[in-house]
Amino acid sequence: MRCLLPTIACCLILSGCERAPEASQQMDNYLERVGRVLDAPWTQFDSQSLSQYRLPSRRDRLLPVAEQRIGMLELLVESRRCQTLQQSVSQRNSSLGKVMPWSHRLAADGELIQALDECIEVLHDAPSREALLADLQNIAATKRDQLPAVFWNALNASSEFEYYLRFAASPLPVSSTALTDQAALDALQQLTAIGQALPGVLPPPRTELQSHFQALQRSQRGSELVHSLARLTHMLEEITAMLGSERAQKLCPLGKPTQRSQILLNVFVTFYAGEIQPYLAQVQRLGQPWQQSLSELAKVQAIPAETKRYLHTLVGNEDSLWVRYQQQLSAHSTAWQDVLGQCQLRPGQPGWNNRATDA
Repeated sequence: MRCLLPTIACCLILSGCERAPEASQQMDNYLERVGRVLDAPWTQFDSQSLSQYRLPSRRDRLLPVAEQRIGMLELLVESRRCQTLQQSVSQRNSSLGKVMPWSHRLAADGELIQALDECIEVLHDAPSREALLADLQNIAATKRDQLPAVFWNALNASSEFEYYLRFAASPLPVSSTALTDQAALDALQQLTAIGQALPGVLPPPRTELQSHFQALQRSQRGSELVHSLARLTHMLEEITAMLGSERAQKLCPLGKPTQRSQILLNVFVTFYAGEIQPYLAQVQRLGQPWQQSLSELAKVQAIPAETKRYLHTLVGNEDSLWVRYQQQLSAHSTAWQDVLGQCQLRPGQPGWNNRATDA
């Protein structure tokens, strides 16, 4: 028993020290390398900072939608020619119909409005049914006006939509092949088109809506992308600050390469150009359509205020995660050009050309 204790303790220690994802290792290594050459302080990425990209509570994202009741007795007696409407109302008044999820209700409301329109057409020339006709017309108009709110409740109350927009515990993987999230992006664009067409065009059947939601549920890339953008933005900010520090600006006081500047150039070529830039390209390729799709979704009418605020936090035109990332990409590139340029080590300058000749 005494011999087993060290073994058990060792296993417990190792189980709590899981290896960080390769992308995280590359970013941390890049930070450390630049900091070591410039003898500059830098801070580690705090995963707790990702909490700012957590979705608002579901309760705050749902819109009030008044329930419209249609009496079955009146329909049975006075509108026997409207069998489809009777069936639809019966389903809505059932125990399952009263607790159906919002994503199912969106499709069901579309079917109900279509059945109402058909019944109104059937009863249009029946003077004895004027009162019922007026009631059906009012209900149909109210139901149609409610469709944008029901659409947003269908998204905001769905676990699939929440799953897609969450932030993941790890960033996008480093991959030699092109990562893709096309199925989820297509689903997001289809849902956006449905919302934009309401209430003039009724929502599609439940099976079609469910296929879009399921595509969001299967996606890992959207949530990993949020993590990558946050972590990369932090990394770029830290290194750009180091490259703009007083020590970096005095790296080559005579305007010629020094030993330390040559080491920094090696970091640039090996770790930034060799590892980080390919990853940045991968993130940009996935991020651009993601940003465009979420931006279009945010324009759909009747969007709840909390949902709009959240989407703007991710992809808005001002101070969003996406905008800050793009700004830091540009600032980082400029910082490297400035530091290498003062040492004649920028591509096309003598120091860079000599290095290529030596290689």
